[in-house]
Amino acid sequence: MNCKSIGEFIRRIAIDYVRYGYVRYVIREIPEGKDLLAIDRKLRTHYDVISCRTTRMRRRKQQQAIVQYVRYGQSFVLLATEGEHDQFERLNSYDCRTAPLQVESYSIGIKNQRVLVRIRHEVWASTVDYFDRLALQDIQKVEKKLNTLPYYQFPGVVRQKQKLVSQINQRRSLAGLPLIVLAPRSKDLWCE
Repeated sequence: MNCKSIGEFIRRIAIDYVRYGYVRYVIREIPEGKDLLAIDRKLRTHYDVISCRTTRMRRRKQQQAIVQYVRYGQSFVLLATEGEHDQFERLNSYDCRTAPLQVESYSIGIKNQRVLVRIRHEVWASTVDYFDRLALQDIQKVEKKLNTLPYYQFPGVVRQKQKLVSQINQRRSLAGLPLIVLAPRSKDLWCE
């Protein structure tokens, strides 16, 4: 599956695969100048990526892992379910339940048996620091900066923003300043 945006890439990984048990992963970059479509075909063949639902169900019953392939630009992810898969086992893979998958500014993991897409810790920490310095400034400036953060609106990201608004409003309340408001969530932003 070739994705057209980072939002679609993350949505496919998190919603279409990790949510359905594809918890093991390998993320790699394809070198510049390589034929992407030829590499797509090669990887799909080598790792026996299948789309037939019946075949996938039969493999699950036989305790075999099912592998899926998702690419965005030069980056690709191989995702696998639990089970045996000779080719995938040779890779140094990780598990979303213990090591969240890091894609650009996002982190895809599992918490309390639910898929969680959030802004990576180090990226979000710098965002919080920035707004900590900005918190007591003009309300329009703070709201504009907050409402134009360049992140897709996955539920975990929205919760991060809501927590940040709470922290900012605590400081503003103590200073006797008007409270800021987070713009309503746009339903289509999370999957562009």
